[in-house]
Amino acid sequence: MPLPYPTRMDRERRTLVLSAVAAGKGRSILPRKSGFNGERYDLSMAAIDNQDEVNRVRSYMQALHDEISGLKVYPRIFARYPFDHIGLALVSKAFSIGNALLVLLEPGFADEAFGLSRSLVECALTLRFLTEDQDKLNQRTWDYARFEVTDKQYWMHYALQHAAGEPTEQKIRDYAKQFDLKADASGSRKHWSGKDGFAWKVNLDDHPLDNATSTELVKKSTYAVEYHGTSSYVHCYSPAVNNFLPSEMTPFKVRNSSGEWHNSSQVTLIILISYLHSCVAYALFGMNLERTQRMNDLFSDTLASLLPYRKMRP
Repeated sequence: MPLPYPTRMDRERRTLVLSAVAAGKGRSILPRKSGFNGERYDLSMAAIDNQDEVNRVRSYMQALHDEISGLKVYPRIFARYPFDHIGLALVSKAFSIGNALLVLLEPGFADEAFGLSRSLVECALTLRFLTEDQDKLNQRTWDYARFEVTDKQYWMHYALQHAAGEPTEQKIRDYAKQFDLKADASGSRKHWSGKDGFAWKVNLDDHPLDNATSTELVKKSTYAVEYHGTSSYVHCYSPAVNNFLPSEMTPFKVRNSSGEWHNSSQVTLIILISYLHSCVAYALFGMNLERTQRMNDLFSDTLASLLPYRKMRP
């Protein structure tokens, strides 16, 4: 997904790692070495070896948190300005996911963190779609907020079928009455946005915060890693289990991730800072507020501190 980067250099730094990871995930095709300024660097990184990067990202998150608090944004009345509440809630959720990613990365659960990072991408995609067209901001926000009701009514329809004639049936009806829910299986057949292939299409759609570097090729390349790649770990496709393959002709023991096929700790950190910055940018844009220059500087400086990759050991 194209992100609202402060500078062209930020996008170029990030594209280095994402294009490398997009090339493949298996041991035979994942490029573990890449040129940067004429030198060779290790694209994989052991979890125990990146505590300094984790600390930098944690410091970035705290500084960004403080910068947001310093804006003293007061959400307006929900009935008239629903995006103030939904947009800022998504920012808080993004921070929560970011903190969870760091908790997973520190003891070495890079595979699990990589999968969870898709939730952060989802937060940014939602905010991107909501703020894509100012004239549709309120309606799209209401569609997002009200989908929870639609979803509950969908499952209520089947819950009542399952509990028909049982004491539980009346309990379901009593619960539904409290929230004015009606059994309806017809309203939840599509994504809340009404779009099929939401992530792919929103990723490719134009947005007012896009810049000249937000080309279709860049959008497709970043999607390959940040959404499709992380989805493999969410759904436990083959790439997600490669690091857990047992050794041939050896008594099986439950094992931790070997990191041999794919170590995604640093790309997870880059996804974290990129999409956290993105969430804040989209949310402020939706409320007609400007990012502070310090927000941009914090992002640029942190991204630069994560790249280039450390040199390969002899």
